Amino acid sequence: MDEKCIDNFINKLRDCDFSFTQPVENIYSRNVEGNENTFNNLRLYLNKMKDIKPKYLLIGEAPGYNGCRWSGIPFVSERILRDNNFFGLENGYKVRNDNKPQSEASATIVWNCLNEIGIFPLIWNAFPFHPYQKEKTKSNRTPNKEELVFGKDVLKDILQLFNIEPTNVIAVGKKAKESLETFPEFETIKCIRHPANGGKADFVKGLKTYLI
Repeated sequence: MDEKCIDNFINKLRDCDFSFTQPVENIYSRNVEGNENTFNNLRLYLNKMKDIKPKYLLIGEAPGYNGCRWSGIPFVSERILRDNNFFGLENGYKVRNDNKPQSEASATIVWNCLNEIGIFPLIWNAFPFHPYQKEKTKSNRTPNKEELVFGKDVLKDILQLFNIEPTNVIAVGKKAKESLETFPEFETIKCIRHPANGGKADFVKGLKTYLI
């Protein structure tokens, strides 16, 4: 796999003009605020992961408005981009405001754990765009069936790009698991607790069980 393959993948996401039945932000589209950052950051991240050659894929539900919506990378906030050595503004990652980057609790927990164990799986979402409640872009909602069907095809592209076996996909939270297990290729998907709402300890324990 070379950079061209990754560029083709991200450009395909950027140019997606699929008309969803509920409100969705294609966070990589040229018509969406912040797309220069999300496109750039995702490109840098996927190219770095190409060199790492991850065995496992962590799969979340969808971009959250405090995290991936602005960073472009699942389970990554702007604060993580600025402060975590895995990323770093000096390495080309971009945030809207260096002095006041957006923060997300779940992203912080995920990356504190990954830094501790020193193993970095690829991270993606069951639906790659930001689903939000009507007229409330600063909100999140669960992806519907139509969106998950779209996301499954994107996920299959990701697995192929990085040569990751479906049996090595780990769902983060029940919603991500339920989103995927309706598809035959993900019937045996692994699942760990989502770090939000008091789930930090179980998330860390579950992640270490599979990765170490």
